[in-house]
This record gives sequence, structure tokens and C-alpha cells, in this order.
Amino acid sequence: MGAGAVVGIVLGSIFGVFALLIVLGLAVGDDTNQADDEASILEVTAPAATESAKPAPAKPAAEKPAPAKPEPKPKRVTEYPSGDYLVGEDIPAGTYTSAGAEKGVFEFCSVTTEPTGDLTMPKIKSANADERIIITLAKEDGVVTVSGCEPLKPRR
Repeated sequence: MGAGAVVGIVLGSIFGVFALLIVLGLAVGDDTNQADDEASILEVTAPAATESAKPAPAKPAAEKPAPAKPEPKPKRVTEYPSGDYLVGEDIPAGTYTSAGAEKGVFEFCSVTTEPTGDLTMPKIKSANADERIIITLAKEDGVVTVSGCEPLKPRR
């Protein structure tokens, strides 16, 4: 087979796969119709006031209101597992440590920051299992993302 034939077959295959993906994308696209949208609209109206409606009786002045239950204090979070946290709101600024990657098939973890300002550089820390990570976070670090690590704990 000639080189031109091989090139033609490769290019034809690439364009064929591309065309197939376009057709599948159109077929899977948004298939909702207007009837579904209209059926999901719920209209609520208040009943009209009538003369027979009576106002609720007032509570006697002698009754003391029940004492309000004190709101429970929010628990102090001491561990931060995998997820995104906003420094200063979700996680306090400070120095944190992790024991490394969670045990499993893929033992790799990372802690990264996405700074809010132009003057702060992103921080990237990574570790395998049993490799400790230490990271110091400041409010300027913005969002810190913990992925696959043992929970971050405040360093003592």
C-alpha cells in the first residue's frame, strides 16, 4: 500500500470519529420540550379575604414566653479532609500538617492554594503515603484544595 493511501485512511478515520462524536452530541443534547417546562410551573394564590374570616385571638398578657433555648456553639473544626476551603472563613489561617496520602490503590495527595491577589504565588504540596505535608496558610492564599490526603490538622 502506498504512503498516500495510508495517509488517506488515517485522515478518513479521524474525520469519521469526529463526525460520529458530533452526531452523538446532537442526539444526546437537550431533549426537554416546552410541555415539560410548563408542567413544572406551580402557581400558588392566597384565598380572598372574606367577611367571615375572624382574626386570631390575642394571647393573654399574663403568659410569659418560653425562654429561648441558647443556640449551640459551633463545634471547632480540627480536621479538614479532602475538599475546598476558603482561608479565613472555612479554615483559619495558620500552619497545618497532614500524615500524607490516604491508604489505598492510588496513594498520592496534594494540597494547593488559589490566591486571591496578584502578589501571592500559589502553593503546591504533594506527598505519597506516610510522607508528611506541612503548609502555612494566610488569608491571601484564597482557596485551599485538599485532595487524597489524610485530613489537615492544625500544627501544635
